[in-house]
Amino acid sequence: MNKHFALGLTLVFTSPMALADGHGHSHEAALEAAPHGGVLRDAPPYKAELVLNGDNAKLYVYDKALQPVVLDHAAIRGNLQFPRQSKKTVVTFTRAESGAYYAAKLAGISKTHRYDLHITLEVGAEKVLADFGVDNIH
Repeated sequence: MNKHFALGLTLVFTSPMALADGHGHSHEAALEAAPHGGVLRDAPPYKAELVLNGDNAKLYVYDKALQPVVLDHAAIRGNLQFPRQSKKTVVTFTRAESGAYYAAKLAGISKTHRYDLHITLEVGAEKVLADFGVDNIH
């Protein structure tokens, strides 16, 4: 009986780890402070920072050491969803003239406390997902 109980406990506590996806989709905040005062998220092997000013958003992309990466795509896309909204809204972030960040207008984001924003980061041929689930409390 004790062997079966121990086996059951082992399976219960280790199976969520086996199901975890380590391929570019992280719900956790990064541990470092965001360089531009925004929200920093891990998007392995990168980090992404979302900076909001009203409904205007800037997205910075860094390597693991928080060094800016070359933004080699003119635009990237994401999905924005507010609570009680059944459909996601497609948003396009365009590279700034300086090449330092991507920018987008996220209509209504400044008027809500919670939203979910998933952005597909494209660096070279690599694509990873940056996940911003945010409580935007003023």
